[in-house]
Amino acid sequence: WQLRAAYPYAMLTLLARPHARVILDGSGLVDEYLDDRGSSDNWLSLNPAEGGWGDLVRLRNQLRGRDFDMAFQCRPHIREHLILSMSGARRRIGLSFGDDDGVLTDAMNLNESMLHKAEDWLNLAEIAGVPAATASPELHLLETEKEEAIRFLQNSGIRDEDILVAVHPGASTPQKRWPLERFAEVARMLSEREGTRVIAFTDPAGYGAPLAKIENVIEVKASLREMIALISQCSVLIGNDSGPMHLAGALGVPTVAVFGSGIAQWFAPLGEGHEVVTAEADAGRVGTLGEIPVARVIEAVDRVLTRQSPDKSPS
Repeated sequence: WQLRAAYPYAMLTLLARPHARVILDGSGLVDEYLDDRGSSDNWLSLNPAEGGWGDLVRLRNQLRGRDFDMAFQCRPHIREHLILSMSGARRRIGLSFGDDDGVLTDAMNLNESMLHKAEDWLNLAEIAGVPAATASPELHLLETEKEEAIRFLQNSGIRDEDILVAVHPGASTPQKRWPLERFAEVARMLSEREGTRVIAFTDPAGYGAPLAKIENVIEVKASLREMIALISQCSVLIGNDSGPMHLAGALGVPTVAVFGSGIAQWFAPLGEGHEVVTAEADAGRVGTLGEIPVARVIEAVDRVLTRQSPDKSPS
């Protein structure tokens, strides 16, 4: 967003996982997408071949001779450092591994990277002369996508006046997942409330399917774009530290985000109205996701809903 605003006539290329082009479809923010199928969730990995040497060779061939003016690397990952070097860009801007980092022409020390990751990345843009952020973009949805989502909800018996709560129990790694049985208990408790309807997302691998067995909970198996459109119609999304949590934030939909200890400050959802529920730790001990009780998540949901309709207390 900030790069597009600062350089409206530049050719912007995004190297990311394939789902990035699906998410940003129609936004006008990116001119060209390159798929990085070997990208890792391990942010601090020192293995340049994580994801496979074959994908690195493919990327080297795609990047060769493109004559980039600037390239950004946003994660402290040695593999992405190597890709930045392969880009051949005149200015290579990113998080440095140390004082002797010869790959970067413009560096931000990794030890200084303690802010929310979005702020870190905007700081990298400022190094390149891009002004600080003045507005947050929202995801682009086609009217036909919104209409299809509304039609699905109507066909599922959901009325315009119902409070619609989405539950997404998945995450990229098991370590980020609050226990599924607790998501199920939250879904059950909310679905028993008069005027409240719950939709539960099951991911392509089937994770989350047990929630569909709960009475009055509507199971949703959706494509990425369909999921985005459905979330846009919800009053709140309940989930883990995950992609759907950030999608909801980009749609302006409040979330109740369940986090383990120590990382919420980096990855919390952006925007207003969110509730972050973290594992409480004793002195000298890191709290775990499994210690977070259902009651704390329900209380967070009620705070979100009360802010939306202060004249209606949850029942």
